[in-house]
Formats: sequence, C-alpha cells, structure tokens
Amino acid sequence: MMANWKIIHLGILIALALLISACGAPLLKAENPLIKADTALPATDIPPTYPPTEILSPTVIPEQTPETEETRSQDMITITLVFDNYPYKPGLETAWGFSAFITYQDQNVLFDTGATGNLLLKNMAALGINPTQIQNVVLSHEHSDHTGGMQALVSAGGDPKIYLPSSFSAEFKNYYGSQVELIEVSPGMKIIDRMYTIGEMSGPPPEQALVIDTTKGLVVITGCAHPGIEDIVLRAKQEFKEDIYLVLGGFHLGNASASQINEIIKEFNRIGVKYVAPCHCTGEQAISKFRNAFGEDFIQVGVGKVIEIEN
Repeated sequence: MMANWKIIHLGILIALALLISACGAPLLKAENPLIKADTALPATDIPPTYPPTEILSPTVIPEQTPETEETRSQDMITITLVFDNYPYKPGLETAWGFSAFITYQDQNVLFDTGATGNLLLKNMAALGINPTQIQNVVLSHEHSDHTGGMQALVSAGGDPKIYLPSSFSAEFKNYYGSQVELIEVSPGMKIIDRMYTIGEMSGPPPEQALVIDTTKGLVVITGCAHPGIEDIVLRAKQEFKEDIYLVLGGFHLGNASASQINEIIKEFNRIGVKYVAPCHCTGEQAISKFRNAFGEDFIQVGVGKVIEIEN
C-alpha cells in the first residue's frame, strides 16, 4: 500500500513539473508590463524602447566641447513630446493624439494639445512643464486629437496666444476667443524667434505646420499632415529656402499602400531630408519603411522623447 502511494505521489510531481515547464514562460511574458504584444506590427518592425531619460538622440545632438558648454543652454532648441500614442519614457501615459513642447532661449511654443486635457497636464507635470508658463500655442488643425487639451490648458491659469488656421469653425473661435487671444495665421508668420508657421494648406481638413529655422537646416513639425507630408516638406523648403534637417510628427500614412509610402520616401530623399521622426498617425507599415530607408537617420519618438538641436 505504501509503495503504491509513493508511485502515485511521484507521478503527480512529474505531471506538475511538466505543466510548469510548458506554461511557465508564457505566464512570465504576460505579466511583464514592458512586453507589448501587437500582432499588427510588421515582422521587420521594432517595438518602442524605453531608454533612460537622460539619453538623447545621438543622431541629432552633436558632442559638446568645453568651449561650447557655456552657451549650450542659450543656443539649444529643445523639442519634448508630451502627447502621443507611442510610448517612450516610462511613467508617462499614451493616447491617440499629438502635442510637442518646443523651447528656445526664454521663449516657448506648444504645438497641438493632444486629445484630453487631463492626460496632457499629467504628462506635463511628470516632465516638469508648467502649463501656466506656456506662451504660445500653435494648433495644426481642428480635429479633437489635436485640440482636445485646449480647455484644460486655458483653465490652468496661463495666458497663451493661440495661432490657428482661419478655417477653424466659428464655434471654436467664439468659445476660445472670449478666453484667450486668437491669431489667424498667414504663410511665413513668425511665432517666436526662429519659429514660423508654414501657413494654412488645403486638406481636408486645412492644416498648418511649424517650421523651426536652425543653423543645421529646417525642422518641420506636423500634426497629421492631411495636406500630404511630402507637399508640406516641399513647401517648407521652397518658402524658407533652406535644407530640411528633420521632419517630426504625424505623417498620415496609416491607410497608404506600400507603393505610396515608397514614393514618399523617394520624394523625401529627392528633397534632401536628413532625419525623420514619424509618430502619431503615420502607421506601423510607414514607420517600418522609414526606419529601414533612413537607418541611423531615423529617430524613434514617443511620449517623453526629448530632441535637442544645437543652434
């Protein structure tokens, strides 16, 4: 009787060991919060990474020398993504939408406000950005994933100037015009030193992009690129007569075919775009193709990503 019990007990232990061996790895993988399963990702795509916050893109920031360190903070243009549907810095929240905070010397611009005010302000707080100190807001177009944070921003107590295309609805203008100063843009209008609007371009919907004039070339920041990302970039180069250093933001290629994306990449190369940093509505297929085409000149971005450009 005792021998039979030992045999049964041994059998149970062996069965448990086999079960743990078969199931252990998937259980650990599912519980790891940094592992994001996404069957929609192309096989060649690389999921977002989570580098330390002090690591900035080596493709954009040149090494500092003792001679330039003293003037570094004054001459640096800093771009921080505060709202996007792609993650980058741990601890920040993601949602469909886009917003970038740009600073130069003692001036700043918030480009778009994301989809929700609560998330926008929460990410700003985590990044050390005071919403009451925002001086200027540039709205690319009226879609809610780019204007949804406006009310929370205005209610926070600041007094920013709002730069928007004239095509914005009367309802939007009447509502916010009673709270803050609204400025309808024209092509080439200066927002702050070195930062300009490309002006309203036809969509639908009509949209503007932000152009930053640096000593390395133009930085073009787009919200959703409804007018066509290649047309926006070409217009920036023609209007400001400078080379394109970086194109960042939503490229609106989520529904584009592989051949259409390839043609846009060819156009970027023809125009002479140096770096690309696609996000938001660009689409996984397009992001993968831009990464493969630009190699080391592709910059992976998401919420919390900081890009500094020495001017």
